[in-house]
Amino acid sequence: MEVVAALKQAKKVYKTGDTTITALEATTVDINNGELTLIMGPSGSGKTTLLSLIGCVIYPSEGKVFIQGQDVTDYSEKQLAHIRLNNIGFVFQHFNLLNPLTALENVMQPLLLRGESNSNAVKLARQALEKVNMGDREKNLPKKLSGGQKQRVAIARALVTDAAIILCDEPTASLDAKSAALVMEDLKALAKNGKAVVVVTHDLRLRPFADRIVYVEEGVVADKLKNEEDYK
Repeated sequence: MEVVAALKQAKKVYKTGDTTITALEATTVDINNGELTLIMGPSGSGKTTLLSLIGCVIYPSEGKVFIQGQDVTDYSEKQLAHIRLNNIGFVFQHFNLLNPLTALENVMQPLLLRGESNSNAVKLARQALEKVNMGDREKNLPKKLSGGQKQRVAIARALVTDAAIILCDEPTASLDAKSAALVMEDLKALAKNGKAVVVVTHDLRLRPFADRIVYVEEGVVADKLKNEEDYK
């Protein structure tokens, strides 16, 4: 295994007037390829802040962020946007698909943003849809897809650029149990094929899918739960 993302004593603090809120205490964590890592914690615990730092969406107030060996802490917004487009795929709770576009066209978007030709984008998008067993739905608009199918299209969009890191924020929260299990099986398969897959969730039912679990409580990262009742 290889470390593809790392936080070194990274801390996130927000200041509003005279009030200072620590969203995440100083945290050191490595994210490895070939692993499905769950980040678990109750609402407001800091787990999305942790994911956002790994995903180069926000800057740390202190500490450093590394992506595939590069210290990106002091990168400009433009440089971070390039990292996100090429190195990191994102999957969200509410899918974030573009409703006027077909499944295929949605998956093509990151490639077109990167400047790929339309013909190559079509080819790679079809391959990505096949990986999540959605090849037969490429012409469907999002409104013609179930919640689970939409999320699988979103996963295809996240992996179409061959990003090393796939970050998922509550990807099963809007799904029934059966659809959630199918989505997690897709993500587990991506990890087995060498991707670093990180899933933020408060759902304890997802633990069996994890190779590794990181718990976040009150902005502090730990390797075990204090109280399971807080997660229910």
